[in-house]
Amino acid sequence: MATSPAIPVLIVGAGPTGLTAALELSRLGVAVRIVDRSAQPSSESRALAVQARTLELLRVRGVSDTMLALGNRAHAAALYADGRKLAPIELHRMPSDFNFILMLAQSETERLLAEQLERQGVKVERGVEVTAVRDRGAERPVEVTLSSGIGEREALAASYVIAADGPHSTIRKALGVGFPGRTLPHNYVLADLRVEGAVPQDQVSIFLAAGGFIALFPMGNSRFRLMATDPRKTVGDDDPTVAQIQELYDRAAHIPARLHSPNWSSRFRINSRHVPALRSGRVFLGGDAAHVHSPAGGQGMNLGIQDMINLAWKLAMVLDGRAKPDLLDTYSSERLPVIRRLIRVTEIGTRIFNSTNPMLHAVRIRMAPRALSRNRIQNAAASMFGQLSAGYRGDALARAAGGLDDLRAGDRVPDTSGLYDALDLSALTLFVEDGAVAEVGRSWDGIVTLRKNPAPDAGTWMLVRPDGYLAAAGGPGDGAALDQWLSRWFVKPR
Repeated sequence: MATSPAIPVLIVGAGPTGLTAALELSRLGVAVRIVDRSAQPSSESRALAVQARTLELLRVRGVSDTMLALGNRAHAAALYADGRKLAPIELHRMPSDFNFILMLAQSETERLLAEQLERQGVKVERGVEVTAVRDRGAERPVEVTLSSGIGEREALAASYVIAADGPHSTIRKALGVGFPGRTLPHNYVLADLRVEGAVPQDQVSIFLAAGGFIALFPMGNSRFRLMATDPRKTVGDDDPTVAQIQELYDRAAHIPARLHSPNWSSRFRINSRHVPALRSGRVFLGGDAAHVHSPAGGQGMNLGIQDMINLAWKLAMVLDGRAKPDLLDTYSSERLPVIRRLIRVTEIGTRIFNSTNPMLHAVRIRMAPRALSRNRIQNAAASMFGQLSAGYRGDALARAAGGLDDLRAGDRVPDTSGLYDALDLSALTLFVEDGAVAEVGRSWDGIVTLRKNPAPDAGTWMLVRPDGYLAAAGGPGDGAALDQWLSRWFVKPR
C-alpha cells in the first residue's frame, strides 16, 4: 500500500457540498484533495432548487452568473384544490436581489462548481473511495485509507477531513456517529418529464387533493420535476411508468395536461434525520452525510452548500494560525439549529400536504387562503423558502458582539449597495469611518480588512464575516469591546 504525504484537508464526496468545500478552501489558499467513489459525475437532476441565500453567496465567488443563465426562475408558488387556485406564495417578497427560486438540475450545479474548482487548480479524483478512517485525537492527523477502482490502496494523513459522502456516509459510520431520526410513512413518486398543458412555467404548482398531492417544479421548455404522493400504491415496486404518473396527476390536478418523455423516474420514502453534532474530532460532516429530510421546498442541497461556506473560512483561518481552534466548534453550534428548524418545518409541511384525512383536507382548503392573505405570513414564507431568515443569533460567536437597530450579531447582512462586493472573503471586513474603532481594526491586520462604512450614521461600524453574517457592530465608543471580541476568537498579529 502506497503512503502519501500529509495534507491539510481531505474532502470525501464530490456532490454540491464537497465541491463547495473544495472551492472555498482552495480559494482561501488551503491545499485540498477531493475524492469521490463514482467514476463519473451524476447525470441525474436530483436536487433542483437553488435558493436566494445560496445565490447571494455564490455570486461573489464567481459561480452564480452562469447558473442564472442556465436555470429557470420561479417567482411564486401556488396552491390549488377542488379545481381552483387557493392562494399564492409570493416569492418576489424575498428581501434579496434573487427574489425567486432558480430551477437548475443538480448535475448542472455540480458541473459549474467542478469547472470553477478546476480553474482554481483542483480536480476531483474519481473512482476513489474511503475504506478506513481513524481519528487519533485532537493533536494528531486523521489516518485514511483510500482504494481505487483498479485495486490500488493508499494511506494518507489529513489534518482535517470533511465528510460529504452522502446519506450512507462511510466516514460517519466508521466513526460511529449516530444518524437518529425516522422514515416517514408515505410512498412518493419523483420524475423529470415533459408536461404539455396550461401548467405555469414560472411558478411552483402544488395540487392538494383528498387522495394526496402533486407538486410541479418548472425546469423550463415545458420540462418539470414532479413529486407526488402515492397513498393508493398505484406504483408497484419498480420505477413508475409514464402511465402511472399520469394517473397520479389526473387524480390530484384539475389543469388538463399530457405527461411524457421522462428523463428518469423513481419511487422513494422520506427519511428525516440529522447527526447529533457536525464535528467528530478532526472530522466535519456536512450535506446529506449530516442531514436528510423531505425534498419539499427544495432546501437540502442549499443547506449543504451553506454548511461549507460557514465552515471553510473558519477552517482556513485556523490552519494558517489566524484563528484559535475553538472557532471550529462554532460550525456545529451555528449550523445544527438551522438544520433542526428546517427539518421540523419540512416535516410539518409534508404531513399537512400528505394527509388523506377528509376533515384535514377541508381545513387546509379553508385556512390556506386566510393565512396567505396576511403580509406577515407571506413575508415569512418567502424568507423561509429563500433561506434568508436563517441566522446564528445567540450562538457563542455572536454573544456580546452587539448590533445595529434590528440587525444583530449572527444575522444575515443584506447584500445592498454592493456591500458583498466589498467583502474580503478571506478575512473579517470592518465597515467603519476613521477613528478609534478603525485603529482597533488596523491593529488586527490580516484578520480584519477595513472598508468605508456604507451606513448613513457615520458613527456606527459593523464587522462582517466572509459568509455574509454580522460578526459584531456598535458605535464609536465600542473599540475596546471589538478588541476584546476579536481576542476571544483570533490570534493578534505581532
